[in-house]
Amino acid sequence: MLPIATVDSLELMWDFVPSAGGTFVHPWRRLTGIFHARRRPAHQVIRELTAKESWLVYFAYLPDSTIGPHHLFSLARLRDLGRPVFVICATPSTGRVPPEFLDYSDALYWKHVSGYDFSAYTLAIESIAEHSTGASALFMNDSMYGPFCDLCPFIDSSPWALSGFTGSGSQENHIQSYSFILKSIDDIRVTQLRSVLYKHFSFSHVDPVISLQELRLARVAARAMPVGAFWYGDGTLIDDPCLRRPFELLAAGFPYLKRSLLGKMAKFQSVEQTREILTRFNHPT
Repeated sequence: MLPIATVDSLELMWDFVPSAGGTFVHPWRRLTGIFHARRRPAHQVIRELTAKESWLVYFAYLPDSTIGPHHLFSLARLRDLGRPVFVICATPSTGRVPPEFLDYSDALYWKHVSGYDFSAYTLAIESIAEHSTGASALFMNDSMYGPFCDLCPFIDSSPWALSGFTGSGSQENHIQSYSFILKSIDDIRVTQLRSVLYKHFSFSHVDPVISLQELRLARVAARAMPVGAFWYGDGTLIDDPCLRRPFELLAAGFPYLKRSLLGKMAKFQSVEQTREILTRFNHPT
């Protein structure tokens, strides 16, 4: 049983429905993707992945190779959940991976900083399919503070094969990719998602990552598996639930808080209230 509650203007336990016309990829999306496509970033195994029933996958983007207090908080919370933690760390070179990651990870891979988070998700899903066949996994990137509650019920009780924490109808119906859950990961799952999780290339710009990967992930997955989100905004009243209803979501059992609320998206909420919330969870501010 999921310990979550409703939030004003958001639908609870939303079954994904593709937007009308969503199967058509506009030519500008394709052209943008072609222009920004690059070879997939190099990677290296630091601590090998082994067979487990489930994984907590954390992607840390460190262009300056510096681990922050928010990374350590997230890793400590993930470790304390008692499930194996798979970290993918992006730095300019393998020699610049902070050694602290070894203290928190059961599996640790280095990835070059190019490629955005979907290149890390692709690497993680392919690796789990090969070395931990059939496992389920929760994926999160370091754009979020938290988790501030137990993630295990979300993994164990989700009714979908692909679960987003929040979904949005902005642009088209999709699940937001800062964190999601994928069950029963094997070669078949990889094949089902291959038109989003590209085998040979990644993107060097955020626009095609959003338009060709994030916005398409749920639609592509829904052709082969049940897909949904725990909270959904239809894009009219609420375009981004994490920016428009962050504190209400936390009170309703949502596990995260966007880091950008103390940065480029600070205009959406009170910075003071955001800091107060973090302090309440003993998060470094």
